[in-house]
Parts: sequence; C-alpha cells; structure tokens
Amino acid sequence: MSWEDGAEDRAESLRRIKESAAQSRYDFKRGWKIYRRSLLAVIGLLMVISISVVSIFADDIAVEHPGRNLQDTRDVWHIDYEPRKAAPFSEECDTRYQKVSLTELRRWDANGTNALSPTRVADNNLFYYDILVVTEFIELQNRNGVTLASDLVTLESSNNSYFWISDELIENNSVTQIKLVYKFENDAMHHWWLPDGYDVCIFGTNDEGQDLFSKILYGSRVSLTIGFTVATLTVIIGTIIGSISGYFGGRVDEVIMRITDIFFAVPGLILALAFVAALQAVDNFTIPLALAFLVPIIALAFYARSNIIEVFMPDSEGTSFSRLNPLLILGIGSGVLFLIILFDAYHFWHGIFELSDTRFWRLLLSFIAIFTIAGLLTLDKRLIDNFTTDGFSNRALNVFDWKNPYRYLSFRTVVIFVASIVLFSWSGNAENEIVIIDNFDRLWKIQIALVFTGWPGYARLIRGQVLYVKEMTFVEAAKSVGAPSGRIMFRHILPNAWAPLLVAFTLDIGGTILSASGLSFIGLGAEPGAAEWGKLVSDGRAHFPQDYWLVLFPGLAIAYTTLGFNLLGDGLRDVVDPKNRR
Repeated sequence: MSWEDGAEDRAESLRRIKESAAQSRYDFKRGWKIYRRSLLAVIGLLMVISISVVSIFADDIAVEHPGRNLQDTRDVWHIDYEPRKAAPFSEECDTRYQKVSLTELRRWDANGTNALSPTRVADNNLFYYDILVVTEFIELQNRNGVTLASDLVTLESSNNSYFWISDELIENNSVTQIKLVYKFENDAMHHWWLPDGYDVCIFGTNDEGQDLFSKILYGSRVSLTIGFTVATLTVIIGTIIGSISGYFGGRVDEVIMRITDIFFAVPGLILALAFVAALQAVDNFTIPLALAFLVPIIALAFYARSNIIEVFMPDSEGTSFSRLNPLLILGIGSGVLFLIILFDAYHFWHGIFELSDTRFWRLLLSFIAIFTIAGLLTLDKRLIDNFTTDGFSNRALNVFDWKNPYRYLSFRTVVIFVASIVLFSWSGNAENEIVIIDNFDRLWKIQIALVFTGWPGYARLIRGQVLYVKEMTFVEAAKSVGAPSGRIMFRHILPNAWAPLLVAFTLDIGGTILSASGLSFIGLGAEPGAAEWGKLVSDGRAHFPQDYWLVLFPGLAIAYTTLGFNLLGDGLRDVVDPKNRR
C-alpha cells in the first residue's frame, strides 16, 4: 500500500487521537473540580509540591554543600565551623576559631599568618585554603582555651586577612599554639532569599558545626528518592503478582495468597529489620555477565525464526518490504553502536560509556556473539538459496509506512540493544559479572528491604480488583472473540482497576519515608554523617532537650512530608470514588 492509499486511514486515526485528547482534558477538569472541594487535599498538594521544589533546587537554596570523599566517592559533610552547636538564627556561623602553630612560625622565622578557612578539597583532589576577610578580631586564646592579652596579636590595617603576632609571643616557648577568634565575611552562609540580619544559621548547627538547614534540604532528596523508588517498585511487583493471581485463579491464586499470608503474619517493620541485617555483608549487587545477553539473544532468535524468511523472500504478489523495518533498524543500530565504540576508543564519548580497554573488547565481542548465535538459529540453506534483492529500492521506500504492522517489533529490537548497552555501561570490572549497584550502601539496602516487605499489600489489592473487573460484560465479550489473555489483562482489566492503586501509591510514599527514617533512627539506615532525616533525629537525641533544634527541625520535615502525601492521597480517593462521578 502506498502513502496516498493510506490517507483515509490516517485521517481516521487523527480523529480518534483528537477525541481521546478531548476526553482526557474533560476527565482532568472533572477530577480537579472534585479534588479542590477539599481544602485539606489542596493544602496537601501544595505541601508535596513545595517539598519537591525544595528537593530539586537544594543546590541553589542551601548554604553548605556536601563534598566528595576521596576514598569511596560518596558525598560527605565536612566540619566547617567552630564553635559547635550554634542556636537557630545565631551569628556564630560568622565566627572562626583558627588554630595557629607558633612552632611552625618560629621554624620559618615569621611573625604573621593569614586568616584561613578549614581545609578544603578541590576537584583535582588537592587540598587548599580560602583566605578570609576579617571583620572583627574578638580575642586570643592559648591551646587550652585560656584568654591571653589581645594586644599580643593585631590585625594588619591594610590587609584584613593578615594577623601580626608580637615578638613577645613568638619568643615565649611556653606557648606553642594559639587560637584566633574573629568574625569574617561569610557570604556562603548568607541566604539570598532572606534579609540581612536574619539569614545566618536559621536552623542552627549540629555538634560538628554543620548547617542543619542545608542538611535538611539535601535530606529531602534522600527521603523523596526512597519514597518514590520503593512505592513504584512495590506497585509494579504487586500489580504483576496480584494480576496473575486474580486472573488465573485456581492453584496459582492459592499459592500466591498463602505466600502473602506468610508476609502478613510478620510485622512489616520487623521483617524489614531482619532483611536489612541480612544484607549488611553485601557490598556490591552483581549479576553474571551471561544473563545480560541471554534475553536479547533469545528475543532476537525468536523474532528472526518466525519472520526472517518472509522478510527476505517476498511472495509473488510483491509483498511490501515494510517487514524489513525491524532488521533495517537493527542494522542501523549496529552501525551507530560501532561508531560509538570507535569514538569512545578515541575519548570522544569519554564520560558517557567510560569503557576501559578490557570492557571495550568485551562489548565488541559480545555483540558479535549475539549476531552469530541469532544467525545460526535462524538461517538455513533454503533462505540463502532463495534470497533475492529484486525490487529492493521500492520495498525499502515503504519501510517507513506508518501502517507497518511490525512497528512494535522495531521498537522491541531497539530496546533490546539499548538495554545491552546500558548493561555494559554498568559493568564496573573486568570479571565475568555486571555490577548493578556499586557501593551497595545502607540506603540501597533499606529500599530493597521495604520493597521486599511491601509488595504483598498491593498484590492483595490488585487481586481483588481483577476478580471484580474480570466478571464484567466487556471482559467476557473479549474472551468470546478469542482475544489473548495478555490483551485482555492490559487493555481491559488493568485500565479499569488502577484507581485504588493510585491512592495506595500516594499514601505509601509517606509511609515509606516514615519507615526509612525509622530504620535510620535505630542505626540500620543511612551512613553516619549522611543527610537523612531519620539519621539527623538520631544524632540529635543525645543533645535533647538542651539543643532542641537538632531534633525539632528534622522531625518537622518528616511530619510535613508524610502529612502532605497523606492529604494528597485522601484527595485522590475522592476523585476516583465512583460516587463522585456525577
């Protein structure tokens, strides 16, 4: 069929798309009208939006940022300020206690020193100091904190970054180290969105002098990542298992339901604790390299076995060459992949795939193996003997016909090879394995534990919905015309059973954040010093109630986020309630 012959079909398809878009706009307006009836639901939506915006723009809002640990590449928070534990809205963040070794000054015959920041690490992993501008010299102390005469040290009048140390102090061998206490221009700690005088240490600092407000901002990223990741995975796993249980019934349903009963017999938090404890010895999450290519090889062989003869040997009526579309894209994709590999060898793509020499050859040889195995499984003498290129150009022009029934196979082929590239990009060593999660830290373990314990609830929920929907008339009609089970499930049953899942998903995000914070609070969650709300509360409880802010503000962040998602879920429940569809 030519492009002109398909004009009527394209117009009909466009009309259906417009109708679907119009229906979607109507459903959205109706849903928003129902949602905004509840003031609490609107407040919950605003709370969720606000915490999401804060998480996204934490780098711009925070005044302190985590650095990079030179040993394990993880983000760490450095001890920047003294004295420790400054109260909220305190100006102590503009105060610096700098230790100066008089022994070193005597060695270099020097009578002065610069006002320097704490040690910092540059991008090239070299250490450096920032020279500070002093606004006020407060006092002089010895190494034991005893105040000395302030006239022993003076600030250079022409250079507010340089201290002169008197000969009397230099020649006093009983004093080996001094502390300079001064205020300095600390622009980094000033919030651009607050007026002067109210923008220093608005949440105070912890016992290591780290800005609590900044750590809470970055903690929002950790909590939201855990919440969305765990909720999404539990919904997917629970939906798959629950759908199978409800649709097929019988022994399948019985086995799955008994498994969920076992999970429900043990409290979820206790089970998560045991699971996290069991994962403590796991440092890296890996899979054998062979599994990475087992799926694409089988998929390619299966597709080629059923279609390759028809593709290369058109029938006598001049079958359209559009069936070549998947193989054509396969060839183009292979060429692009070869160019990427070639360019990467010359570092044009360095930082994207980051292939070492060993991994480069593994990647190249593995793809050759895929094509070889697929070819051996599909090609035979009959195909080779009867292959023809007659009419190749005309058939090739029709490859891009939008009505090509094998379009989805093209997409599948692309997905297979993109997945293979991604799997190799994850490979972190030259052994026969692929590193899925490098640095399998406690946060990863929390997420896996919560997914492991959370899917049974979704499985039960979706099972009940599937049992209800599959008895409806339109499902029976689909079965009567011989529709396959997969089409019935994904086109008829699940689209009519998703509403309770949406509500449960939203509510589960808040519950997951609360559970993750609880695990971190008892020491099984985030690493020490990490910006995670539960860990911040745990670190601050030792100083409560004297230093209340160390517990108050992280606790409020947990409560604020959890309450926001709960109110959002309550509003969505009203939207999907059939009683409100009028």
